[in-house]
Amino acid sequence: MSTDHVTAKQHQIVDALDDLERLSHQEGLLVGQVMTGRPSCITPDTPLLKLLNLFHAKQFRHLLVVDDDGVLIGVISDRDVMRCLGPERSPNAAVLNRITARNIMSTDLITATPGTSLDRAVTLMIDHGISCLPVQIDSTLVGILTNTDLNVMLQVLLQSIPWSSSAELVKTAPFHRHN
Repeated sequence: MSTDHVTAKQHQIVDALDDLERLSHQEGLLVGQVMTGRPSCITPDTPLLKLLNLFHAKQFRHLLVVDDDGVLIGVISDRDVMRCLGPERSPNAAVLNRITARNIMSTDLITATPGTSLDRAVTLMIDHGISCLPVQIDSTLVGILTNTDLNVMLQVLLQSIPWSSSAELVKTAPFHRHN
């Protein structure tokens, strides 16, 4: 993630936290306030060589696969690509052009909406062992929530918590064990 993108994401999260405080949202932060909008998408016929170039050039970890109508049909992570390039394999450009997004994408998709609580979205990601959630309104793709988005949010939160009150926060957290 580029420095400009991180800075923009930090400002987005600070604005969301300001809104949360100002508007007294009962449901907490929402996916739509933290997600990355207008995600980069590819078609199922995109060759692996182009995927490698996209991951490298854009510093992405996930690409969303859409059909000709723009409907989400799959997700590809950088780990999916790495599985094709295991240590015992040394594919040439011809092989990399024969393997397509269709061959390696995950199709068992778990998605969220912009109105999904961030707490619920994080729980989904943890429970299913996934590192991104495509965000849709009905069948229209509007964004993606990734671990990187959540890490930037964590950074902003950690920088905003006064250390003197952080011990009290932990004591009152719902998951804190009392001895």
